[in-house]
Amino acid sequence: MKKLTALGIAVLLILATLTGCDGNEKIAWAKNLNISDIESIEAVRLPYLASYENEQYKNYEQAEFVRIVEIINSAKGKLQESPEQLFGGGICFYITLVDGTRHTFRNDGNEYLIIDGVSFKASYNWLSSWKNESLDSKVPDGFEY
Repeated sequence: MKKLTALGIAVLLILATLTGCDGNEKIAWAKNLNISDIESIEAVRLPYLASYENEQYKNYEQAEFVRIVEIINSAKGKLQESPEQLFGGGICFYITLVDGTRHTFRNDGNEYLIIDGVSFKASYNWLSSWKNESLDSKVPDGFEY
């Protein structure tokens, strides 16, 4: 019986470590992102609102990458296994690297930071500062988000 309990605890610790590593890897990626790694950055306001259709999307110029990378490099938050479903807005950055990989870096309702689908509870003040992004056009036809 003790062996089964010890084995069960070991399995749980391994699973917890693996889950935590995924979050740590996402934060590490964000903190270590360099402008030279980036091919393009696009942003979409979420959720889509018809009243903002001309201010829903932006494809950033390379000169604008510095400010966005500063936001990404300042990534912080506590890993959330089961974040609550929110109905607030946010901004999602789509970062395509020079090697062709695409990452997402998202503000969900000024409560969660979501990096490539992994959620982190983050500070409201930091996340709410993202809404200063000036999105300037409609989402292009065929854009996947």
